[in-house]
Amino acid sequence: MKYNKLVRDRVPELIQADGRRVIIKHLNQAEKFENARLKLYEELKEYEDANIDEECLEELVDILELAYALGKMHGASFEEMESIRAKKREQKGGFERGLFLEEVLD
Repeated sequence: MKYNKLVRDRVPELIQADGRRVIIKHLNQAEKFENARLKLYEELKEYEDANIDEECLEELVDILELAYALGKMHGASFEEMESIRAKKREQKGGFERGLFLEEVLD
């Protein structure tokens, strides 16, 4: 079966441990970036389609992992991304209150 998509680092060895053969390609930096972005869209769609809490959390974890990977590709460490997230949260807040901005009047 053909997949032609970015997978987590250990997926090929897990498939091989199941007695199956895999064909993998090592992506260059530009290909990694583009495929990580495409994978992020795939994971967002899977999150949207998930119908139970456990499935939703699994998809959110995949989205988070991709966000960290993409951040690293942009030269940021996990700690730097967390610092930016915390600063932005302090300045603008989070999304817990569910505020929906309809319009701004001048």
